[in-house]
Amino acid sequence: LSGRNAMEENMKKRLELLKKQHKQREYEKRVAFEKERLISEHIDFTKYYRFAGQDETDRINTVLYELPVRYNRPDFSKLLIEHKSQSINDLLQYENEDIWICCLCGSMELINLFSFGKMSSFIHDFENWYGISDYLFLLFNNFIDFIYIDDSGEIVKSKIAINE
Repeated sequence: LSGRNAMEENMKKRLELLKKQHKQREYEKRVAFEKERLISEHIDFTKYYRFAGQDETDRINTVLYELPVRYNRPDFSKLLIEHKSQSINDLLQYENEDIWICCLCGSMELINLFSFGKMSSFIHDFENWYGISDYLFLLFNNFIDFIYIDDSGEIVKSKIAINE
């Protein structure tokens, strides 16, 4: 009987492992779908952008996790606001900056994909990005400065430094 119990226990563990592997494969399929969607929405995505690697993803997630949030938006009462605007053209002053583009709404897989490129490319492709996600978080490559764009088109430049 104890041999049978051990065999049943091994079968349960094997089944759990198979379920985990299946979930991971399904998640990877959905990520691949979102990547393909991003690439197809931008005619020259592979020329002007790239996806974050694991180390970069971890670093960006750390920044996003530490960002003070209120009502699912950055809490600007705890952040220094450097500039507010309603025009994407105001971002031209940063056109040579490298940025990480983070979609803050959409599928979980889309939210966990981060794209790297130049601000000038983002400005050029703004309508495409805005069509993909109504809330965008542009993190400068210094991982401190950022620009937040909401669904009303308001653009706020700030940094990850809490006011004292």
